[in-house]
Amino acid sequence: MRGWRKAAVVAVAMLVAACGARVSDQQVASLGNSGAATAPSGSGASGTDSSGAIGPGSGDTGGAAGGQVATGDAGGSGGAATGAPAQGDNGGATDVGVTATEVRIGNVSTLSGPVPGLFQGAVVGTLAFAAYQNSLGGIHGRKLKVDARDDGLDTGQNRAQTADLAANVFALAGSVSVNDSGGAPEEAKAGIPDVGVGLSEERRELPTFFSPVPTPGRGYRTGQFLWYSKKFPDAVKAVGTMYGDVAASKTSHQDMRHAAESVGWKFAYERGFQATETDFTADVVRMRQSGVKMVYLVSSDEKGIGRFAKAMAQQNWKPEVFATGPSGYDQDLFTLAGPAAVEGMYVDQQAAMYAGEDGGIVPEVKLMNQWVQKVKPGYITDLYVAWAWSSMRLLTQAIEAVGPNLTREAVIKHLRTVDDFDSNGLVSPGGPGNRRPALCYIVLQVKGGKYSRFEPQKGYLCDGAWVPNE
Repeated sequence: MRGWRKAAVVAVAMLVAACGARVSDQQVASLGNSGAATAPSGSGASGTDSSGAIGPGSGDTGGAAGGQVATGDAGGSGGAATGAPAQGDNGGATDVGVTATEVRIGNVSTLSGPVPGLFQGAVVGTLAFAAYQNSLGGIHGRKLKVDARDDGLDTGQNRAQTADLAANVFALAGSVSVNDSGGAPEEAKAGIPDVGVGLSEERRELPTFFSPVPTPGRGYRTGQFLWYSKKFPDAVKAVGTMYGDVAASKTSHQDMRHAAESVGWKFAYERGFQATETDFTADVVRMRQSGVKMVYLVSSDEKGIGRFAKAMAQQNWKPEVFATGPSGYDQDLFTLAGPAAVEGMYVDQQAAMYAGEDGGIVPEVKLMNQWVQKVKPGYITDLYVAWAWSSMRLLTQAIEAVGPNLTREAVIKHLRTVDDFDSNGLVSPGGPGNRRPALCYIVLQVKGGKYSRFEPQKGYLCDGAWVPNE
């Protein structure tokens, strides 16, 4: 799981380093282009109609960043699910954000700033699952209503938006922000359930926080290192790597290297690079001179990977192994580097091929993509959609298990008992309740200009262990 966080942390943290600690307010990025909005006038929001489609807000679209993004019932049609209590028979308003007819879910993600729409997948995934659940009749006679906010890449805005939601919604789900430390104190005060992927220690350590792909703290899994060691025993003795030269990616790099070295890997070359760097020719030359046989890029975003691959191609250097973490699973690489530059590249990740390739063997992938297209036609499912969808799956299972008398305390109590969750095969299995780490993974390879499963052909590889690095 920690590898998943790296792509997000590196991409944003490096931009912040280049642009300054604060960013100017920008218009909230639209999440769609159709559908009737239900957001308040003047919020600059996008809303949802009864079919779950995301569309522009009906008010002034020039709202400042850090405002409300979407609110509505997230759509869905169809009658109540079999066995659901009739409206009015479920106890009514049992807790904050709960009525006889709805459960309000909040989301705070980064949608504006240096990279507009960076984590919009987190909102798309949350709305997509809500629309799907509502199409089944909701849960115990209540429909899910999503209230999504934009923190504008600002810690203060993250705190303000989280505080407002904590006072009005039942739970938080699917939020993705590198500024989520801002909202952590507000969550702690409110005792609100939060299911998602935390990018700060402050959020991940909250007793009311639960991740669909959990980790127990600093550290890294070793399964993929053992896989490469078995397949390329000589190459792992001479590894070259690059990482973003900011605190977050340095920490991730240290965790990765510590775990890799624990199973026999040796690093012949490594360097931290700045956000403004675009030419890695010198590093390619030095790696070749240092005898590097394997290039392994984890603590870099897809742009860094693409530029490095392009530099290798220009220098006509092809190491024995070129591999990346999950940020290498990105169609943009074919444009950034050219198909030939990434041909044969391996990618290890802790999720099914969520963009759609695994739809035939993982029904959850197919289901998720169907509902993504309903709420955001044309959107290519990304990592943040998969995180948010899985977060909503975990939260709604807890809500259903608690029953009609829905309370935050009861949901938190139930989530603490969940020791085996994989979102129906979408993500690596782990224990959200006791933070048992997700260790399983798959290996992809670029073949003929597209991604395909290399191993296993279905399911996950589940070997290795979690190596702490405290």
